[in-house]
Formats: sequence, structure tokens, C-alpha cells
Amino acid sequence: MSKIILSFSALSQGGAGRVCANLSYALCNHYESVILVAWNNRPLFYETDQRARLLSIEKEVGSKNDMKRLRWFRNFVKQEKPDLILSFMEPYNLRVLLSTIGLGIPTVVSERNEPHAVNKYWLMDQFEKLVYGLADGIVVQTPTIQKFFDGRLASKTHVLYNPVDLPKDMIGKALNTPKKKRIVSVARLIPQKKHDVLLRAFAKFCESHPNYTLAIYGEGPSRGNLLQLAMSLGIADKVSLPGNIKNVHEAILDANMMCLVSSREGMSNAMIEAMCLGLPCICTKVSGAVDLISDGKNGMLVDVGDMDGLAEKMKLLADDASLSYSIGHESFGLFNILNKTKINDEWISYLNQYVK
Repeated sequence: MSKIILSFSALSQGGAGRVCANLSYALCNHYESVILVAWNNRPLFYETDQRARLLSIEKEVGSKNDMKRLRWFRNFVKQEKPDLILSFMEPYNLRVLLSTIGLGIPTVVSERNEPHAVNKYWLMDQFEKLVYGLADGIVVQTPTIQKFFDGRLASKTHVLYNPVDLPKDMIGKALNTPKKKRIVSVARLIPQKKHDVLLRAFAKFCESHPNYTLAIYGEGPSRGNLLQLAMSLGIADKVSLPGNIKNVHEAILDANMMCLVSSREGMSNAMIEAMCLGLPCICTKVSGAVDLISDGKNGMLVDVGDMDGLAEKMKLLADDASLSYSIGHESFGLFNILNKTKINDEWISYLNQYVK
């Protein structure tokens, strides 16, 4: 029985927050003391195990100043003397590794995005690799991301897929749900998710399929721009932005397809959950999608930014019910690989090798 600190940005909307929240239950089942440390002070979107202690560094320090937060974290670690630190997301992984130099605490960091896509400059890539050399282990979501960590870091990396947290009665349920002429997407309303490309592709698709609608579930700063774009494209009456809803899985069961067209991803929770529902997915060729989707078999792939290609894939699924059903039927088998119990067990098995 040991003590573990789990460090992350915040338990706000997003894939990393969801994985951390889900992982808190597995950690509390296996370690005597679990401390959840958020670097930012934001409203909680996901629930965590009540046995875990939850802290916000920003709230404790009363400031967003990085130096103050780094000093607080270092002192906190020295005081708590954990047997292991697990950190999520690159900006906070770097902070954790730098603030704990010389303390001798085993540290595992988890990369949650495509580093080459996030780090736009070569120098930043090299800095990240240098600091990650301080970590005892590096968890990545997919083999695609693992390729970034070459040379001396290659032996430190380990692939752990995101878990799917769905009730068993939801697996494949979309296949038996009567369909409406609608397309859905589930992603934060931020530039990375490329909803502008989705809207333009949908407008082109509507030229031949005018009775379809598009719903984009999620919230974010791009909402106003997207509504304005939908209006300028003449599809405002066909597009809805319902925001964040708790029952999103039930809400998308009657859709004909899911479209996720991000410029980069670590591994999209929305994608793997939709696939496990049995919903045909069209995704851009980013990490996660290229690792789990065989184009035309259990999903469809398009190039990032390929509006015309996306519109054509939409037409293909809309016009061929047999193909749509076949893809949905093939995709929900992913649950056997990604179910929460299996992935959480893999996490615990991996972390145990670093616990003193």
C-alpha cells in the first residue's frame, strides 16, 4: 500500500480530464493514499473517487504565477513524500519534472497529444525531449505518438490506450436505434477541432442531401465564429450547437454518422466511444484514428483539412445503408480492447513497477 500523486491541468471538459477522473477510482482501489493535484482552479466537470484528496495549486498559491506554483509543488512533494508521481499533459509534465529535480521520487509522465503538432518549433521539441529524460516512464496513447520519442527515450515509452467508459448495454446500441437524417460531432469548440472544415463540408454535402442536419456537441470560444460561418454558408437552420450535455451518448444514437476532423489528437475519447456505440465515424488522419481505424472497414479516414474528401465520405455513408451498418457493426468490437476495466488494470500493472 503506497501513496501516489496524480498531477493534471484541471478536471474540466476534455479527454485528459476524463481519463484522470476515471483513473482516480482504480488508483484508490490499489493505493493507500491518492492525492489529485490540479495546476489550475477550474470548475469540476468530471467526478472523482471520494477517497482521493483533491487540491488546486492555483487556489493554494492564490496565483497563476508559474514560479510560485513550481515552488509550492516542490515543497508539497517534499512534505508528502509520495512513492510515485503520475503527471498528465505536456505543459504540466514539464513543470512536474523540473520542480522535482533531485528529490528522488519516481515519476511517470503521460503525453496526451501529438508532440510534433503541438510543438511548432524544433527547439521546443528538443527541450521537451531533454526534460522528459528526467522521467522514469513515459506513457503515450498510441503507437503514432510513441514514434516521437526516439533515441534514449524510446525505451522509456509505453502505450496505454484511452479507456471506454460505457455501460455494456450501450455497446453496439446505435445499430438498433432508428436513424434520423443527422450528422453529429462531439468536441470542444476550439480551432484545433477544425469545425470550420466540418461546416464547409456539410454545406457541400447539403447540396445533394438537403434534408440532413448537423449537431456539434461541446462548448468553447469558437461558438460565435461557427454560428456566423453557418449563417454565411446558408446552413444556419440545419446546424445546432447544443453545448455540453451529460447524456451525449444517448443523444447521438439516432445519427447516421459521427464526424471528427481535428488537426491533431492524442486519442479522441469521442471517437472511440462513438465507435463502441456502433456509430459509423469519419475521422481525420491523426493519432488514434490512424491507429484504430481501418479505412472503409470499421470507420473512414480523410486528410486533415480535406473538405471535399469529407463531403464525399458523408455522401457515401448517407447513400449506402449497407456500408454504414457494416462499418458500425465492425467498429463496436473495439470495446473488447478498450473497456475501462481492462485499461485500468494495465495502468496499475504498469505503475506498480515504479512504486518503491
